[in-house]
Amino acid sequence: MVAILVASAAVWVALIVIVGVLFFAVFIPAVTFSGRGEIPGNFPVYPGAHLDSAFASRAGGCTTVDASWSTGDGAERVIAFYQQQLSTGAWTLTDTRQSGSATILDFKSSSGDNPEGYLAVESTPYSSATHISLTLAKTTTAVSNCHVLVGVAG
Repeated sequence: MVAILVASAAVWVALIVIVGVLFFAVFIPAVTFSGRGEIPGNFPVYPGAHLDSAFASRAGGCTTVDASWSTGDGAERVIAFYQQQLSTGAWTLTDTRQSGSATILDFKSSSGDNPEGYLAVESTPYSSATHISLTLAKTTTAVSNCHVLVGVAG
């Protein structure tokens, strides 16, 4: 009788461990990077930056993407990269401004799904990391339908 209880407990512990491993190894990364495929292929990503997260949501014909990267390079270098890259090809840099310790770069594109959004570039205090946060809306109709208007809370 005791052997059956011990074996049953061992099976339950093993099942809980397997579910835990699957949750942390498969489910969490799948959710954390679920929006990776929604970042436009021609969107400039800072060279060597590490993708920390990418989420996408869809509503009413609009896709909103929130992504973040980190790099060991200084914020000034990252800002200069984006000012140059978001002023070429289909991309247009529409504004650059300070918001607290972050530099905000507003942009839009003339490509097929009309992406528009902003980047926030900020150095992390007490660390050598620079964080790059992207908020982007894209739709085949007017981006204003997405309620993510650049520079305006929607």
